[in-house]
Amino acid sequence: MKAFHENRFYHSKIPFTAFVAHNFNFLAHWHNDLEFIYVCEGTIRIGINSESRILGKGDIAICSSGDIHYYDSKDNESTILIVIFNPQLIGVPGGWPKNIRLTSPFFSNSESEGREHQGMFVEKMTDLMLNLLRESEEESEHYEMFITGMVFELCGTILRYANSEPADLKKDKRRMITMKIMQEVLEYLEMNYSRALTLEDAARQANMSIFHFSRFFKSITGMSFISYLNNIRINKAEEMILNTNRSMIDIALECGFTNVRTFNRVFRQLRQCTPSDLR
Repeated sequence: MKAFHENRFYHSKIPFTAFVAHNFNFLAHWHNDLEFIYVCEGTIRIGINSESRILGKGDIAICSSGDIHYYDSKDNESTILIVIFNPQLIGVPGGWPKNIRLTSPFFSNSESEGREHQGMFVEKMTDLMLNLLRESEEESEHYEMFITGMVFELCGTILRYANSEPADLKKDKRRMITMKIMQEVLEYLEMNYSRALTLEDAARQANMSIFHFSRFFKSITGMSFISYLNNIRINKAEEMILNTNRSMIDIALECGFTNVRTFNRVFRQLRQCTPSDLR
């Protein structure tokens, strides 16, 4: 899957998927689809736009349409449930929610204690997401109708119980401009990872100083520019190692590394093995 803009393809009859993932890692990316996360066990860091948090068992995160988000399981063990669907399923193909903004995309199970409103929200969201997973796995008769109905209820629960505020056109415009800048930078890296890119190149693409861009980039992606670029390169290299017979030097050069030694070192850092171990 692409690191920057993910165009999702669904294998079911409706634009919906639900699955359980263990120690999940995914680079910063975005899509129009809605993505809800429930932590079943352990802890995981999740970043959404410029906010990141370590979530624990029972916590929930909500990615609205267009939100840049990432998963980071480094130094953590976790099992999470992910529910993803296209907003056309609830009749808003242009994106959801409309006309409001969630105060925060994160909802803590522990913080809901003693707060009936918050506790009810977390409980309802948990039940709905677990039932959605069950329906998608069992595919019982007319399961598509049950899933569609529960997705409507899921979004209704968010609108009724989650803290939100009316969309502020001025603030929203600034947010959209900021997100668009980062979206364009991530796309630029995805399309040009094979070149000898520098932090200065990326800062110029964002029309920012190197200092401000470096801080901005890390606040959105959760990692430094070079770490993000190396992750893209190693992801591409891994695909080529597993699916082609090309030599390691060819793969290293194609993926933006100047020599095999650097390629091997970075690969070992990110995969805890050497490239040749995959063959």
